[in-house]
Amino acid sequence: MDLKNVLTFLRAAELGSFTKAAQELGYTQSTVTFQIKQLEKELGIMLFDRIGRSISLTPMGEGFIPYANEIMRITLNTKILGVEPEKLRGTLRLGILESLLIWRFSDLIPEFHRTFPLVNIEAKSATGSGLYHMLRQNDVDIIYILDKKISYKDCVKSCINLEKIVFIASPDYPLAAQKHITLSEIVKHPLILAERIALYRQVLNETAASQDLEITPFLEVDHLELIIKLLKKGMGISFLPEYVVRESILGGELVLLNVSDCVVNLWSQVVYHKNKWVTPQMDLMMKLIQESIQGVASRG
Repeated sequence: MDLKNVLTFLRAAELGSFTKAAQELGYTQSTVTFQIKQLEKELGIMLFDRIGRSISLTPMGEGFIPYANEIMRITLNTKILGVEPEKLRGTLRLGILESLLIWRFSDLIPEFHRTFPLVNIEAKSATGSGLYHMLRQNDVDIIYILDKKISYKDCVKSCINLEKIVFIASPDYPLAAQKHITLSEIVKHPLILAERIALYRQVLNETAASQDLEITPFLEVDHLELIIKLLKKGMGISFLPEYVVRESILGGELVLLNVSDCVVNLWSQVVYHKNKWVTPQMDLMMKLIQESIQGVASRG
């Protein structure tokens, strides 16, 4: 079995297009078509339905994907057999939410680099929907997102962790001493919030609307470090993932506000496409993220 044909099959299956697969692999479309026909002849099954200019996997094509991934995994592992980790070359393409990049992922880079010093990391930030789009277009190998607990048939979650979204302010802020606060009280105070495209901001707006309340921040900005700096100056209240402000809370620079009628939880998730074979660098990064999450849970 020609491994090039197997790789072409996986790329075409992931991208849903012979044309896109050809562009990515540097082939002509006719070459991709020929390779797929060769593979189908060798296997004795139809891998794709071809209707007009569109293609779709047949049930037999869907069933072949795990075997194709295993073939490529074994091939890759054979190639690197005996190769020391520090000599392994390649690239890890990561799509990640900016807040996770700064407050979670940055701490993992030194350990990854010590293990794979010759592997490059390409990190791209976007919103949740944008990251899923990158994953499905094979622009990234894995994504690290903050989202609702949603499952997609074409995606595999390697780890998932519950994340609290919290109201915070400076210790001297008027509401800081109150044990029980309502959302109706919160909205009367100056709010410094992330932009509306942030999922947790959208959830806050929906929660407020369900109580006939309106969220009107005096400052709306896509810069979380600026928000934290202003909060420390006592300029208002914000609503952010707990992992973003954890160090500031532990250091006594910020405090959590107990807003009993607005409890919001989302999930940090590491996801890769089901058609992607997991490279050593992908495997290590997913393990590092999982270990970091477990470490935070044990401390918290």
